[in-house]
Amino acid sequence: MESNKKTFRYKLILFGNIAVGKTSLVERFIHDRFNETYITTLGYNVFEKQIVHDNNILSLMIYDIGGQEKFRELREKYANGADMAFIIYDVTDRNSFNAVPDWKKDLFEFAGEIPFIIIGNKIDLEHKIPEGDAMKLSYEINALDFFETSAKTGQGVENAFNLLAIKTYESMSK
Repeated sequence: MESNKKTFRYKLILFGNIAVGKTSLVERFIHDRFNETYITTLGYNVFEKQIVHDNNILSLMIYDIGGQEKFRELREKYANGADMAFIIYDVTDRNSFNAVPDWKKDLFEFAGEIPFIIIGNKIDLEHKIPEGDAMKLSYEINALDFFETSAKTGQGVENAFNLLAIKTYESMSK
């Protein structure tokens, strides 16, 4: 007989410059697919996925908000009440990496000091930002962790989502 599982609901918000692969990461995590055609997120999308951990269900509501400045108000609105976040940059784009501290500032301003992970996406392409630089930045701005991922191949995607959900669950269960 299966024991009763409790469901814990968490709000996850994605921050990062336009075209870093936020939507592609979510598509890979939720549907295990990658779309070669780039489509800019206009406004926001909400996705849901459940993870089973420690005989419980961790239900993630994932808010993917466009990275353009014109969506700043939406980010502020939807970050409110978030339990965790990803700050995502593109490993081929120095500007997106340099913007990570600004994204953290906005995140904490809008959502409070919630757990977040930095993700360097698009590792299937040639790196322009050394992994060591990203690890150093992750440490300096007190990120929970740092992952390099490829939404295209799936590398690291499942691990990043699972780790963030589990660490958030564990910290909130104490």
